[in-house]
Amino acid sequence: MQDIFKNAIAQYDTKNVFGSVELFAKQCRSTWENVSEKKEGKKVRNILVAGMGGSALGAYILQSLNIFTVPITMSHDYNIPAWVDENTLVLAISYSGGTEETLSATHLALEKKAQMVCITVGGELEKIATENNLDLRKINTEYNPCNQPRFGVGFMMMHIIKVATDYRVCNLNSDEVAKALMELEAWQNNFKQNNLIDEIYTEAQTLRDVMQVLVYSEHLTNLGRFTRNQIHETAKTLALAHEIPELNHHLMEGLEFPNTNKEKVYFMFFESNLYSEKINKRIAVTKDVLAKQGIKYTTVEMEGRSKLAQILIGMQRAMYLAYTLGIIHQKDPSDIKWVNYFKEQLAK
Repeated sequence: MQDIFKNAIAQYDTKNVFGSVELFAKQCRSTWENVSEKKEGKKVRNILVAGMGGSALGAYILQSLNIFTVPITMSHDYNIPAWVDENTLVLAISYSGGTEETLSATHLALEKKAQMVCITVGGELEKIATENNLDLRKINTEYNPCNQPRFGVGFMMMHIIKVATDYRVCNLNSDEVAKALMELEAWQNNFKQNNLIDEIYTEAQTLRDVMQVLVYSEHLTNLGRFTRNQIHETAKTLALAHEIPELNHHLMEGLEFPNTNKEKVYFMFFESNLYSEKINKRIAVTKDVLAKQGIKYTTVEMEGRSKLAQILIGMQRAMYLAYTLGIIHQKDPSDIKWVNYFKEQLAK
């Protein structure tokens, strides 16, 4: 399999996406160790994240990790909520610096005199930050050779943790982050040294002709959103992300039809030894319901001693899985032709 896989990578991976996937841990480490300076402002009472697609994924993941000590809201729009004011910390996140919805939200937040942090590679967002003396956190693209936002989430997520720490709205301490990074690096080293890509390849082969339903819970909930988006963009494959307990209140009744569900729907339960007892019981009963309806499922045990470590390792694993599935489908994992087509049509 290794030779076949390597040959396929050489044929289909035109922008070195695999290089970006393998550098995820270095993305996180380099960003965390980067020195930053906080702009002085008033007390922060709430947070608004303005970002689209891959640029917002890091904030979502940290939201379900529950690290923020004030309310946090995500915005995927040209507008911003009416409650934004000088006590709101607005995180304007655009990998490219040119996302039109984020730029619009940034201008509106400036009018509201909100406290602002801009996270970007450069572009128009950097220009706005510089002209208005805003807190600018630059993304170093060195560890993302394919230069696509969804493979730069490590940069953006670690910047957000640093911002939350600097503005005193974070309940994570530096030691917890450092230990989680060490676990991620150890996992990655073991993965490479023991050629565990073979296991991911076998798993991806199982998923090539099914619609995946990704099931997460508690601190991992929005890791489901990240994994789903990676599978969509990188593997060109439809996937759904659901959380327990919410899915127990509706989804189990929606599996009877169409009749092809028994062949085409495949549940993946991402389980954690840090889940609560109630969630573990719900997972067990959910599996029983699926078995009685003839729906296939599998279990993935999350690795890591802390919640943050499980998230980081889970992100790394998800990128490997989505990448491998894309190569199996004989697709360029960097190609997002339909997203690009959509943007072209909007620009007319």
